[in-house]
Amino acid sequence: MKLKISRETYWDRVYGCWLGKNAGGTLGGPLERIYGQDEMFDVWWYPKLVEGGIPNDDLEIQLVWLQALRDRGIDLTARDLADYWLDCILYNPDEYGLHKTNLRKGLQPPVSGWYNNWFKDCMGSPIRSEIWACISPGAPNVAAKYAHQDAICDHAGGESVYGEIFNAVLESAAFVISDRVKLVKLGLTAIPENSATARAIKIALEAYLKGLDWREARERVKGSVYSPIAQYSPINLGFQTIGLLYGENFGDAICKAVNCGWDTDCTGATVGAIWGIIYGRKNLPEKWIKPLGNTIAVSDGIKNIHIPATIDELTSEVCAIGERVLKRFNAQIEVSDNDDFRDAETILKSPINDIKSLWSMPPNKVDFNLTSIKVSAIYLDGPAVLPDEPNRFIVSIENMCLTPVSGILRISAPSGWMFEPAVPYQINLNAGEKANFGFSVTASVKNINASNECLIKMLLNGRPRLIGVPIVFVGSFRWLVSEVFREPLSLDLFFPPEKDLGLYWVGEGWKIVSWPENSLKIEEFFDESPGIIYLRHFIYSPSERRVMIGVPNNGRMKFWLNGELIHETIKPVPLRPNYEGDGSNYAGANLKKGWNHLMIKIMRESSPLEAHFTIASSEWYSGMTDLIHWRFPWESE
Repeated sequence: MKLKISRETYWDRVYGCWLGKNAGGTLGGPLERIYGQDEMFDVWWYPKLVEGGIPNDDLEIQLVWLQALRDRGIDLTARDLADYWLDCILYNPDEYGLHKTNLRKGLQPPVSGWYNNWFKDCMGSPIRSEIWACISPGAPNVAAKYAHQDAICDHAGGESVYGEIFNAVLESAAFVISDRVKLVKLGLTAIPENSATARAIKIALEAYLKGLDWREARERVKGSVYSPIAQYSPINLGFQTIGLLYGENFGDAICKAVNCGWDTDCTGATVGAIWGIIYGRKNLPEKWIKPLGNTIAVSDGIKNIHIPATIDELTSEVCAIGERVLKRFNAQIEVSDNDDFRDAETILKSPINDIKSLWSMPPNKVDFNLTSIKVSAIYLDGPAVLPDEPNRFIVSIENMCLTPVSGILRISAPSGWMFEPAVPYQINLNAGEKANFGFSVTASVKNINASNECLIKMLLNGRPRLIGVPIVFVGSFRWLVSEVFREPLSLDLFFPPEKDLGLYWVGEGWKIVSWPENSLKIEEFFDESPGIIYLRHFIYSPSERRVMIGVPNNGRMKFWLNGELIHETIKPVPLRPNYEGDGSNYAGANLKKGWNHLMIKIMRESSPLEAHFTIASSEWYSGMTDLIHWRFPWESE
């Protein structure tokens, strides 16, 4: 038995989704911060009212995904979406910027979202779920698979993958189930129960079912999954659930979600979208909807896409794609002339189980379907190559043919790279059989570049030739680290390493280290005691340019560029290592053409020290892949 949804109902609920999304985002947008605050908001109307709403990545990135659906079709994958990240989205906050740098270096999803991405547990992907729900109405398993492909681009291995799956499942089911408690419970079955995301949602749900006040529910969520980072997704999924369940009407729901705090535009927008799907355009209050009009506000950070002139146009196009999606994936629902939602809960439970296979997909594994065989490249030590240290990876091959296949497997590496084993592997696989083959690569510092492609080559006997499969490695980050100075504990006092501000050589008392990511692993040098440490870093720039340099940390620091003091910590803040800044540890600076010398002086007090180093363009704060940071000037020849 299939569920049925009429075209009229489908259109009305998709329209309601976009109206609700716009309203909730417009309500919460002016209140958004980069850090959460303990105090709740007390907002019950739009703080800022603009016709068309306030431009918001929550909605406009989904217009980019709509363009991808137009261009690439309904079988699109994370690899397709990666192109649209690079071609259509200019801004780079948090995970957006970090994963786009990975893409530009040649890394593919899901590795692009997993490697060197501190923000994989943040809200960038849960806010993009509506497009997948709206093209998969009443088919939550289909919506979840789209959401997973979306989320792994910039959040692989993080809680936010679960956040987007939860939202997509709930929103898809909301086309045929109106009970909000049942929707939350259904969404929970689609994500691991031991995840922080599930824990936050369950706490909100249990508080509601026990009859607790919504403010008490907020305190319980905050206490269970606290993070000072406003975009941390588990706490926001909990706040979102509070708004959805405790809301007595549309306005009350989005206001309660927003008044919980943290990522207010996201929680308000998602609750508004869900409410719009459940109740449809016809039942949304004119008070909240009419002031925003029927147009779509888009920022100048989006380019190269067709922007629907009205929400009517957006809705009609999404519904047309949705009918194709339901047929393509043989969904348990069809678009018809009438509605029939009988037994919807029972019918939807079975395909929800299919979603659980997404939980076990590793973030360090890139898959390639070569027709005769499936090949996977699995990074065991991550994609960053440290000088003269072996980096291990696995090539997994699965025979897709009906009969055995045989052949050889070899690796082609950049000049000067060594790999083990140096001789090819013999492949002998029965039909449907899978085998893993282990390798390691090693490179000296002079042979490493920003992006380094090894090619996995398979020659099958008696079969059509296969294309080579890339496994890309990136350069690491090379630093000099001083000894720790214990007393006096002050950034204002001179210590011996400062005499090397202009030194383009190792110098005395400096230790060479290479780190795989932006994270500065310096806590280990302090032996759990307060102190001051210096770091030096060299960056080659092929041109003079204006940049944003950050040393985000949870202590205090100062840094010099080419001998000039550029910045020192304004006030201690929680670690937030993005490209744009944390309000305390970032400053604009000029890189000269050629080699640039950076020195950092950083102080650890009583708590463990966390620190990162970031550098981005001054325009749009994008990561730069043409800078050399993995070797020193004297190691270039």
